[in-house]
Amino acid sequence: MYSTFLFLLAPCNASKKAASTAGTTAAVTNNLRTVSFSLQKTACFGRCPMFTLNIDGATNKATYKGDQNVDKIGTYEKKVSDDELQKLVNEFDKRNFFGLQDAYNNQHVTDLPSTYISYSNNGKTKKIQDRFQAPPELKELEKLLEEFGNSEEGWSKTKDAE
Repeated sequence: MYSTFLFLLAPCNASKKAASTAGTTAAVTNNLRTVSFSLQKTACFGRCPMFTLNIDGATNKATYKGDQNVDKIGTYEKKVSDDELQKLVNEFDKRNFFGLQDAYNNQHVTDLPSTYISYSNNGKTKKIQDRFQAPPELKELEKLLEEFGNSEEGWSKTKDAE
């Protein structure tokens, strides 16, 4: 009789586990709707690239606005998959973005461009200014977003430069 009791519990536990896993998947998908990333590179006294990239999990859309010294001048848009969003979330979390300083700056160097990078996830937002001597973790995230913006696939021009 004891073995029959255990046998009857097994399907119950399996269905609870399946329901729990399904809820986790739904939660991850719902959390991606709260995710956003941005990268902005500003002017310098030379030929620095100037652009803004925004990636929005709520709309699964990326917008790139190229101002000068970049291949894409004007405004471009492309769809972003949940897989791409999740990979970005994983990279930002792995590098502890929310634990980094708010600014890496040197007031004595005036001709360097600024890079602004921001990340929002589930109501938590952080924006960092990188102008001088940022740690490798931040530089890696900047490069990741810049490569995303510079990719050739999927972008459609929506507006000419102003």
